[in-house]
Amino acid sequence: MDGISQAVRVIAAADVTEKIGRQGQHLIPCITRETCGSQGISAGMVNMAGGKVSQAHYHADSEIVVVCMRGRAATLIGPELTPYLHGPGEFIYIPAGVVHVAVNLSKTDDLVAVEMRTDPMFNDDVVLTPEYDAPVVDVVARLRQQLTPVSAGL
Repeated sequence: MDGISQAVRVIAAADVTEKIGRQGQHLIPCITRETCGSQGISAGMVNMAGGKVSQAHYHADSEIVVVCMRGRAATLIGPELTPYLHGPGEFIYIPAGVVHVAVNLSKTDDLVAVEMRTDPMFNDDVVLTPEYDAPVVDVVARLRQQLTPVSAGL
């Protein structure tokens, strides 16, 4: 076997133990330094139950790409908690150091996303920002109220 094929790994999400991240999300870290020896990136699944909202946080050193696979999400970005809506097949990029909150817009349906990070440990550089906890509640309530007439089940 050559050096390239020795480093290649296929990781099934079903074979990885789900973890609860510091930000309160259900994470399945598939591609990490631990699972396959990655040095500069990681990828995994994020599962959010209906009505779930992550804790406000940022990744100190990691850029993030999130791809929504199932469900409708809002990611609240920055100190103003500006909502960015995204659904199946849509990508969102979050620069390192930017405060954000993941919101499952449905009160009943699960949200499933794939997340890629420039942190080879997948969740090593999470910094919680509890000063946003109270404003997040208000923003999420207002957002759900605004979107309810448009989308059934929210």
